[in-house]
Amino acid sequence: MKNRIKLIFFIILPFLFYSAVKTVAFGQHVSVSASLDSTLMVIGGQMNFQLEVVQPANLEVIIPVFSDTITKNIEVVRFSKPDTIRNGDILSISRLYTITSFDSGLHYIPPVEVEYLVGEMFEKQASRSLGLLVVNPFVEVDPQKGFFDIKQPLNLPFSLLELVKYIKWILLFLLVAAILIIGIYWWVKKRNPIKEIFFVEKPKEPPHITALRELDRIKNEKLWQKGQIKQYQSQLTDVMRKYMEGRFNFPAMELSTTEILQTLKNIDLSDEKLKPWTSKILETADLAKFAKYEPLADENENSLNGAYFLVNQTTKPEETENELVDKENIQKSNN
Repeated sequence: MKNRIKLIFFIILPFLFYSAVKTVAFGQHVSVSASLDSTLMVIGGQMNFQLEVVQPANLEVIIPVFSDTITKNIEVVRFSKPDTIRNGDILSISRLYTITSFDSGLHYIPPVEVEYLVGEMFEKQASRSLGLLVVNPFVEVDPQKGFFDIKQPLNLPFSLLELVKYIKWILLFLLVAAILIIGIYWWVKKRNPIKEIFFVEKPKEPPHITALRELDRIKNEKLWQKGQIKQYQSQLTDVMRKYMEGRFNFPAMELSTTEILQTLKNIDLSDEKLKPWTSKILETADLAKFAKYEPLADENENSLNGAYFLVNQTTKPEETENELVDKENIQKSNN
């Protein structure tokens, strides 16, 4: 009988020794912890749930990821990327989950298990279980009764007696405001005569003078001869649009070519050739700017000549008569 007991003891002893060595070698080196910011949360509120795994660096551990829910009553709002810290041969991996719950009551969070391979067998380690109490602070929530608008603020009557405690600050504010108004009025009144004597208001330049000056600049720059056709056509049509805006009083800079031509149909021009000329210039410019069309040399020259023709033929007679007077006034204001 004793021999039989000894035989059984020597057979079981290696298995016990192997189990102990395995537990010491691996089990104690892999730990899982889960924690909550608090065990109490208001319904619909949010808090953090942190999962942390400490393991050897050379051990491959399978860590679960919660993307939508922790349990059926606890939802995941968002989660961070794993945060890994290495201390020698030990890794600490943590992930933070922001959770919420819309069901009041005490909710049980089961242990979170991780798996890792030891030899040819999978081992597991788990965190401790947690409890989360979700409370409803509202007296009554009954979806069957429907939803109600938020109550408006109470409209309490205003009394002047409420301003008595601020009377000193009100009087000080009125005094400072009165001093500023009197000072600004005196300063403006004293400076106006000086301004009228030494500063002559610059007269507004007629649109045809501005347009002709800009057309001369474009002609002298010779952009299309340098291969800058798109810039040449763009500057040319900008001058025409600004001139039509000042001369015929419509927002030509904001309108498309089609809208400009439609507007010109309702304007009585001195020469009926101006409308087809204007249409040709604007359409050629649009093709060059937006359709990568390269006008021929004659087309570029004709566009510039057409712009000159439009300005010269639509200048008001009174503007021509007063042009010398305007130039003199402009020179005086510049001097």
